[in-house]
Amino acid sequence: MKKLICILLACFMVFGLVACNSGTTPAPSAEPAQETEKTEPAPAEDKIKIAYCINGTKGDKSFFDSGTEGMDWINRDFGDKAEAVEFEFTYDDTTWKSQLENVFMSEEYDIIIVGTYDMLEMTVELTAEYPDQKVWFYDEQWDFETNPRDNVISLLFKQNEGSYVVGYMAAMASKTNHISFCGGMSNTVLQDFFAGYQQGAKAYNPDIVVDETWMDSFSDSSKGKDVASASYSQGVDVVFACGGSAGLGVFEAALEYPDVYVIGVDGDQGSMWEAAGETAKAEKTITSMTKNVNQGFYDTFKKELDGTLEYGQNYRLGVNGGYVGAAITSTTENVFTPEQLQAVKDVQAGIADGSIVVDTAF
Repeated sequence: MKKLICILLACFMVFGLVACNSGTTPAPSAEPAQETEKTEPAPAEDKIKIAYCINGTKGDKSFFDSGTEGMDWINRDFGDKAEAVEFEFTYDDTTWKSQLENVFMSEEYDIIIVGTYDMLEMTVELTAEYPDQKVWFYDEQWDFETNPRDNVISLLFKQNEGSYVVGYMAAMASKTNHISFCGGMSNTVLQDFFAGYQQGAKAYNPDIVVDETWMDSFSDSSKGKDVASASYSQGVDVVFACGGSAGLGVFEAALEYPDVYVIGVDGDQGSMWEAAGETAKAEKTITSMTKNVNQGFYDTFKKELDGTLEYGQNYRLGVNGGYVGAAITSTTENVFTPEQLQAVKDVQAGIADGSIVVDTAF
């Protein structure tokens, strides 16, 4: 009955049809399309239905929120063709498998988007059970040789490339020659962040000390604060906070120490703090390693629409294309000179054209 009511209501609604963005390198907060003329939407049952499954909650100001923005862009710009919804599984990992099974079993969605290392094994099993269900698995490599699937694509963001850039910036900003990486939980993706960060820092200063620390959580901000406080107390003056909601605690720790900084992750966290009125945190955030999940989802859906998306393979999205990079805010411009910022641009150009080869954990 609930589904019938939704269908009847949808038949009386009018959505705006907007032109898709022709650019390939917008900033994560950029609007990828402009509104055009109105058009009558397709009936709800004719739309491509997308389920974005979050093994956590929104509000991390980074990874999951960026994915949510991508869904918003799809609904806004392709509302006549698509309908994207979200499921927040929370951080209770004992329920993740049953919740994901329910989404598959409903057979209501043309595309299911799910990702991260923790969801890989259960998704491998479910895609075998439901061979006609299209799945976009993101943020972890899919082994198509061991588990061949013609109903799956994998979206991999080259976080090592973006981390190289912010590692270079961290070394450039450090006065103590001692910086730190503060990761959520150790897995291949997080090790990929660290590999790039350490390489970039040592490219600027071969003698800099780069600590590798872990919060053992993606949700507990108090752990992030404790780990970062220990680093700052030992002379670290720049910490790369790379752990979802747990990483928010790093910003809290930075407020308690003078002359120290934070590098955010995934979203432009400095701008987010500024927009939220958290000026002190914004002034501590010298840059963020932007991992534009939003743009990745959006551009992939455009390929789905035009028939160029090929299933059964890993797609790798990096600096070349604007999928990862370093945010430039007013704080960035206050900390770094114009000459230093030009050097950062040169580094990004070197990665994009292949003259700088970045280490990877994959």
